Amino acid sequence: MWNLTRRATLRLAAAAAAMLPFGARPRAEGHLWFGTRLDAQGGAHATAFDAEGRPVIDLPLPARGHGIAVSPDRKIAVVMGRRPGRFALALNLADGSVAAQFAPSEGCDFCGHAVFSADGRLLYATETDWEGERGLVGVYDAAAGFARVAAWESGGLDPHDVRLLPGDGRIVVANGGILTHPDAPGAKLNLEDMDSSLAVLSLADGSIERHFRLEPGLFQLSIRHLVVGRDGTVGFVMQYEGPAERLVPLGGLLRPDGTLQLLEMPRDGLADLRQYCGSAAADAAGETFGMTSPRGGSAAFFRFSDGGYLGSRGLSDVCAIAADPALAGGFYIAGGHGGIERVSPSVRAEVLQGDLARTALWDNHMALA
Repeated sequence: MWNLTRRATLRLAAAAAAMLPFGARPRAEGHLWFGTRLDAQGGAHATAFDAEGRPVIDLPLPARGHGIAVSPDRKIAVVMGRRPGRFALALNLADGSVAAQFAPSEGCDFCGHAVFSADGRLLYATETDWEGERGLVGVYDAAAGFARVAAWESGGLDPHDVRLLPGDGRIVVANGGILTHPDAPGAKLNLEDMDSSLAVLSLADGSIERHFRLEPGLFQLSIRHLVVGRDGTVGFVMQYEGPAERLVPLGGLLRPDGTLQLLEMPRDGLADLRQYCGSAAADAAGETFGMTSPRGGSAAFFRFSDGGYLGSRGLSDVCAIAADPALAGGFYIAGGHGGIERVSPSVRAEVLQGDLARTALWDNHMALA
């Protein structure tokens, strides 16, 4: 099980103070966009930039990062390790310093995503218990250095994304349904009987209140990432593990009343996604959302209200996406081959300039902070 040593912690603190290599600087007022990236030598970093694409935080990581959970007061960002994750770092957004570092419990790994409670006291992280072959949601106390205080069943295998639902003390978990094991890196061990689902858990005791699955003919769709609209509608995006020639929906909506709706889009646009969506984000108003395909180099946009398709934008190896509050229905997207763009379904893309925007190789996810 991976833990940060005192020496590693000192290296991280020194790197945060130096703010290399992009000349990062103390945070000013306004939003940040926080993601993880690789440098030209393959080193992993947690990096935040401002609205113009200028770096504010740039911190080396011990391994590739994945999802970022931002506290409600925008003071802390927790960077989760890439699945199977063995580290998480809580960073002070004011200056990029390390506030805490923590690891999963013995026998478990992080699955890449986490979300704060509405009051910021607790962090809920998706995990896998390898021995028990079960998914978990680990509960971590932010005031106690992110000590693990509880663990709940996620309702399936391979839990990945987790989001807070508005108003009534619940979270929704995307159980990807794929059996893997660290002794067989990269192997998917149950593609003939995988079981993906959406589970709604009570924050009072972790009990599963509702559980949703797609129709049996779509059992090889793995539900991976989630967004939540203004009215509590959950958007979910998927990756298909079935025959390469089959076109299947890659997104859907779960309404507050429990109705499931799969998203429709033009055949050519769907084919461009290449059976794989790697991230999603809702706009600042909670009215539209985007889902990205690094394999297809395409970001597709939809309305929460009726699932209507709004169009697509292209960027090589695009995956990271987060809302842009300054642009109605707008987003920042970033590519694994470099590039940051401001986009919306109705406005021509704006390509950001500067060394960070041109050269950083962005990983899977981005969060608005």
